[in-house]
Amino acid sequence: MMESPSDRKPMTILFGSIFLVGMGFSIIMPVLPYYAESLGANGLQLGLLITVYAVCQFIFAPIWGAYSDRVGRKPVLLIGIIGYAFTFLLFGFATELWMLYLIRAVGGSLSCATLPTAMAYVADSTSLEKRGGAMGAIGAAMGMGMVFGPALGGLMSQISLAFPFIFAGILGVINAAAIWILLRESLPVEQRITKQTRIERASLLEGLRSPLVVFFLVVLAVSIGESIHHATFALFTQAKLSFTARDIGWSFTTAGITSALVQGLLVGRMITRMGEERTATIGITLLGISLALFIFTYNIPSSILFMAVFATGIGLTRPSISAAVSKRTLTAQGSAMGILQGYDSLGRAIGPVLGGWMLDQGLNNGYYTGVIVVIIGLATLVTGSRRRALNSRPPSREVS
Repeated sequence: MMESPSDRKPMTILFGSIFLVGMGFSIIMPVLPYYAESLGANGLQLGLLITVYAVCQFIFAPIWGAYSDRVGRKPVLLIGIIGYAFTFLLFGFATELWMLYLIRAVGGSLSCATLPTAMAYVADSTSLEKRGGAMGAIGAAMGMGMVFGPALGGLMSQISLAFPFIFAGILGVINAAAIWILLRESLPVEQRITKQTRIERASLLEGLRSPLVVFFLVVLAVSIGESIHHATFALFTQAKLSFTARDIGWSFTTAGITSALVQGLLVGRMITRMGEERTATIGITLLGISLALFIFTYNIPSSILFMAVFATGIGLTRPSISAAVSKRTLTAQGSAMGILQGYDSLGRAIGPVLGGWMLDQGLNNGYYTGVIVVIIGLATLVTGSRRRALNSRPPSREVS
């Protein structure tokens, strides 16, 4: 376990790497719609461009998680970071819309190796008591990267719409070099899973049959609710209040700052004091409240406030669920995190399409749908927690 001061360097390097990944991904956020539009994409095609990325993550994240249990964390981290770097560079030089779909599919298939492997690295390197805080720090590093990325991408778009993608790719190359040179392996050879003769995809159906099924279903619901908001917020506020990209940018910057603060300073302490499931319950409740509040957005300050509540909910929920899964997985951390990431990606594939379709039926319908899905996730977590508590009680003894 990397608990001593002399062993903190690998974790610092990992957090720095995830920060750069978050920055690289978020640099393209304000530019992607306009870049795709410049190549002939309409609204539906843009939504599908987002969905194809998530679908590929859904398919391949469990594979990479299982692969890291076999070959170690560092090689798989490098695959993920080099994959996103390479595809972002290609994205910047695309000349046809079909190229964007192909590159996004390849990018989703490779880049999804990053986060589940990083979480497995944390699980290898921390004690059970400190794991929740460390998972939160991973989220905080990603959140901090996403604070600076959108603003940077917006500025770079003044050079050209393609330049942010090229810059993100260069950032990925630098990140991969740092991982290659500085980060040491966290999974000893003797602890790797070597029985398989070929790499098999960790089955999401197996997840439904495992004791961790509650957490997988909860992260699926949370991911659907979160991605419904991300996919519809711009169109919703534009139609309701004529928000511009700059107005929306303030809200997303607030989300990044709030997420980084919550995951870096708060979630670890709450998990230590209250446990993963209670912390996640609070987070999901705040998420549901925020989705309901967005319906009543009436100006920029209100959108910023509601986005802060939204980011707090997500910031409390994701590290708590990740820590809960990790603590209940004695071996094959990579497979468990890969399955978790798979359900997360499945939600990100469903949410944009569902939210966009419901938005077409009525301005508020996307958020109504998000609230309902999150309530289902909250009920699943509460019911599962109660059942687990009852099953863990020792049998009562009758007094004669």
